[in-house]
Amino acid sequence: MPEELNDLSGPYNPDLTFDMFSKEFLLKLFQAWQYAWLHMSESWYNQVKERFGAEAADECEVGAWMNMAERVNPRYAKVGNIQLNTVVDSMKAIQLPLDNTVGGLYPVIPEIINENHVIWTIPRCRSLEFFEAKQPERIQQVCHVNEKKIIERYLINRKIKVTPLKLPPRSSPEDIACKWEAVMTETDQW
Repeated sequence: MPEELNDLSGPYNPDLTFDMFSKEFLLKLFQAWQYAWLHMSESWYNQVKERFGAEAADECEVGAWMNMAERVNPRYAKVGNIQLNTVVDSMKAIQLPLDNTVGGLYPVIPEIINENHVIWTIPRCRSLEFFEAKQPERIQQVCHVNEKKIIERYLINRKIKVTPLKLPPRSSPEDIACKWEAVMTETDQW
């Protein structure tokens, strides 16, 4: 078996496959993909805003994220062999997308009340930090309007109701970014 690649500094390989890369290289590549994913979202938003205004960009942004989550996120559950019967199951599912809760983008501190009632705190949010520094006018729309709808789609199970418990603005950068509650209900939430 050939040695795993830690980079692509060697000769070009037209038959390259991901299983040829080392775990360390794949983790670096994954972080670059995460950056690209979020940068694409920001770039798309800004292009719509320039052409049609902020209101249209806000509406298109939340619609695009919800549509993507509905179509793509069930695939993560399938790949991860996650049954999606409980809120905790859905918490496992949101660990898998590019904008996940595992790494440094949106790390989660969960408080599992029971398998169908979870409170989670996001101590640091890279998106919020960007908005605070560069586009504070977007915090209200993204955090207070879009995020609840998007999180519910990311959790995949339509019977999970998400409620914000604490949202920005923060009193200081040391404050948590946000806090959410998810509970299983008897009826579809969306």
